[in-house]
Amino acid sequence: MPIGKVESFDMGSQNWDTYIRRVKQFMELNDIEQRLHVATLVTLVGSECYDLMCDLCAPDLPEEKEFDILVKLVKDHLEPERSEIAERHIFRQRKQQNNESIRSYLQSLKHLAKTCNFGITLEINLRDQFVSGLYSEEMRSRLFAEKDIDYKRAVELASALEAADRHAMAAGGTGGSSQAASESEGMHRVGGARAEARCACRRCGKLGHAEGRCRYKHYTCDSCGEKGHLKSMCRNRKGNQKIEKNRGPDQ
Repeated sequence: MPIGKVESFDMGSQNWDTYIRRVKQFMELNDIEQRLHVATLVTLVGSECYDLMCDLCAPDLPEEKEFDILVKLVKDHLEPERSEIAERHIFRQRKQQNNESIRSYLQSLKHLAKTCNFGITLEINLRDQFVSGLYSEEMRSRLFAEKDIDYKRAVELASALEAADRHAMAAGGTGGSSQAASESEGMHRVGGARAEARCACRRCGKLGHAEGRCRYKHYTCDSCGEKGHLKSMCRNRKGNQKIEKNRGPDQ
């Protein structure tokens, strides 16, 4: 009895390369001699795929071909060479959908990246598209604020924010990425994170982050010219407005 089982190849739903890898593992596991590799393949693939092999090999028979040649004939037919630019365009268009989990979104990106020929820049491209395609604007901004964040850290942080958001919803809170971001900070600074979520940032006026992590901490104010806050949060501007109001028409 052979060890393991490989089902017939479904040309409508299965990937040929993946299927062949499984066939090779099956043959190795069962110590099938190389001279029997073609016979094993044509036996496993099923009638539909075997008919295709016959058409592709005509006037020869599939059994008369070498294993690698037969595999390539089917691959070239089922998966013609793709445009790298087109494949990368499809990859760049992939965004996280509403209610789609981080895990599912990341798995889809990895699948699309297989045909993009990113090579050694794979993780950089995965990181960039993963972050820019996040559905939550606040989660995306939280990751943008991280300095020198790599692919692994981006995934870890996004997953932590997602988990915190999910726990908040389960506890009966309003949820949202702002609350999730605050709870994620609590993993590192338990005492301060909740306070940060309740207090508005003096740099931008928004909730959910500390002043030191504000994306506008290096921003130059349009009102006073100093760095570190938006015009709407400028204290000098407010002070100037009060002075102007107190001045009489003769001053």
